[in-house]
Amino acid sequence: MAWVFYFSYMNSGTIFLIFSAFAAIVSAAMWLDYFRRIDVFEKESIRYLLVTLAIGGFTPYISLFIYGIFERLGFSENGHFFNDFLYSIFGIGLNEEFSKIVGVVFVFTFLKKQINEPIDILIYAGVTALGFSMVENYYYFNSHGVRIITSRTFYSALEHIINTSIIVYGFYRYTLFKKGKPLANTMVAVCIAVVSHGLFDFFLNDNVSVIFTAFLAIIIYLVGINFWIQMLNNANNFSSFFDYDKIHYSKKLETRLFAWYALTLVIAFVNNLIVMDLRFSFITLVYSIISDGFLFFVVILRVSRFKIFKFKYFKVKLAFPFYVTKNEDEDFVFPFIGVPIKIRGENYQEHLLTKYLGRKIELNPMDYQASFLNEPLEATITNKLLLFDDVIVYTITVPGIELKKGIMLLLKPRTTGETMVDNHFPVVGLFELAAPAGYGELTEVNYKKLVFLEWVYLKSYL
Repeated sequence: MAWVFYFSYMNSGTIFLIFSAFAAIVSAAMWLDYFRRIDVFEKESIRYLLVTLAIGGFTPYISLFIYGIFERLGFSENGHFFNDFLYSIFGIGLNEEFSKIVGVVFVFTFLKKQINEPIDILIYAGVTALGFSMVENYYYFNSHGVRIITSRTFYSALEHIINTSIIVYGFYRYTLFKKGKPLANTMVAVCIAVVSHGLFDFFLNDNVSVIFTAFLAIIIYLVGINFWIQMLNNANNFSSFFDYDKIHYSKKLETRLFAWYALTLVIAFVNNLIVMDLRFSFITLVYSIISDGFLFFVVILRVSRFKIFKFKYFKVKLAFPFYVTKNEDEDFVFPFIGVPIKIRGENYQEHLLTKYLGRKIELNPMDYQASFLNEPLEATITNKLLLFDDVIVYTITVPGIELKKGIMLLLKPRTTGETMVDNHFPVVGLFELAAPAGYGELTEVNYKKLVFLEWVYLKSYL
């Protein structure tokens, strides 16, 4: 075979370079695909995103030039805590964020006509940062091997995207959402991004206590991810092309991200198989899954979930991407201690009912013998509301039911146990609530105030 004959003449160094380039492309392709998937209202052309990626690919050389200046000035890491701390913040964080922002300015100038909704601002900024990460990853793969592809894809690439997005979001926060003041927004955003970037690198490189500092780096990483998704969430909610019918992607997005994660594991496994042996490859694979698998599981769920409410702004807060829930909507129970954990944002079941907004459905009792409805009834889902602690409910009107004054009926998607009937009809809880005055917002209403009536499943008239 011709290709076998050709590769027999290629030295191992050339093959290694090709494999490193392939791994760097994969590490970028995952997040490029992600941006394409969340840009649902007015999708960007792939050619413009590739141009942006290429522009971002030049920005590491700006950073290298600045590193050279620092080195000539004698400003570099020397093992002393205070010096290395300052170097991480200013020599790494400020330097690399400045370099990426130069690329962002160029992209925003060159592709100005393509940026016509809030999410575009964060997508083009993120892809520029992704270009920086792709080139950086290529050099890391050359130095340390392709075995680190999973960590570079999930940690490094995402950190670059997050911090650059924070700066750009801060700059445009007043323009897009009329929040804060322009100069203050920008300065706070720059400080958060630079310090976050610098501390992440500092904690990973610090040798005083590897386990402790790695733990601190992970905290910064998780808080940063939640920060980033909140920004993307607000941007999508304020799209001038907003349409509930176009945004049902969470399950597919989650599946694709898990597929990309699996691909990085396969690439690392093949690399280890080539340079070592099967036993080493298998042990390394198992170690990678045990050490990082659960963390990446949480990350994939969080970046797949948003709180979709048309023209609703959510305050961007420092928080972990998960919390302990008491609202019977947990994603899983933490092993050994039995604590119910919910990943922030709407999961697939919670978001599914948005496609029925303003449309007629049929409520079908799950248990006719103990039913409030007694029979299938026609209803209309009228609104989507957010209760206290991120609980999603939907208001409905049911012509066949007479309610006392001030009582409203709500549907709460079931997220545990049997969530679908015949894999097609969503199961929801039917609740009643003594409606507070001006119930257009229920953010102060606790889930415990809802009175459970029964489980029903929905059939659509679509």
